[in-house]
Amino acid sequence: MSMDTEPHDQTRGETTPVFRDAQAAPLSCNEAASLCTKAARGAGMSWGMAEEAGFAVAWLVSHGIDGPSHLRAHLERSDGRAWSELCPSVTPGLWRNAARQPNCPIILGATLCDYATLPEGPSSGRTLTLGPVSAPLLLVPFLAVLAHDNHLALTLTWETGRVCIDDQDVWLQRAARALSVLELDLALTARAARYHHPCATTKPKAHTTADTVAALNTLAMRTTVPATEASRAGAGSTLSDND
Repeated sequence: MSMDTEPHDQTRGETTPVFRDAQAAPLSCNEAASLCTKAARGAGMSWGMAEEAGFAVAWLVSHGIDGPSHLRAHLERSDGRAWSELCPSVTPGLWRNAARQPNCPIILGATLCDYATLPEGPSSGRTLTLGPVSAPLLLVPFLAVLAHDNHLALTLTWETGRVCIDDQDVWLQRAARALSVLELDLALTARAARYHHPCATTKPKAHTTADTVAALNTLAMRTTVPATEASRAGAGSTLSDND
């Protein structure tokens, strides 16, 4: 496998590998988080939300899941969309996007955590209709934190299935299989319960592809390009900087 490093590229650290063929591209957890944070920012997220994207990817990588590929799929679908087309409209029991677009899993996940103790949030005995969610596996790291911090078992349901984030050892494997799709129309139910935190891998690597790394690098490079009238008019420029 051919790889080296590119000097003077401000989108990555000096030791981040650059893959130049079609073979697998293993990145360390930190490399994956750094690259994905910058790619999310390049796709139009605020720096705060981009850091949340980096967290979600790092959590998935640390548990043996190819987080970068899932983030790439989401960013390519959401690139250039306005904030109003990405975030949930938070009302009691209903968290659908007001523009009838799929919710961004990063924004949705961070918002669910922020609302954990508020009346509109995912408290025990309550079901929230989330509506369509892009790349739903990216929602899982936030739900894991939410479940752990609030002593909850969370169940995601959709028309043809369900997955529980609870005290069972195998919940993450089930979630990874069921939620590795482009989009699902979801509802979230919470109940008081003990939460089982899945064990992270000993030496986590993002076993992604060179193509995914290249696509994320392309998005990340936007963070180094000076703003112009054209760039201000597109590529996520309408997103809010509110985290």
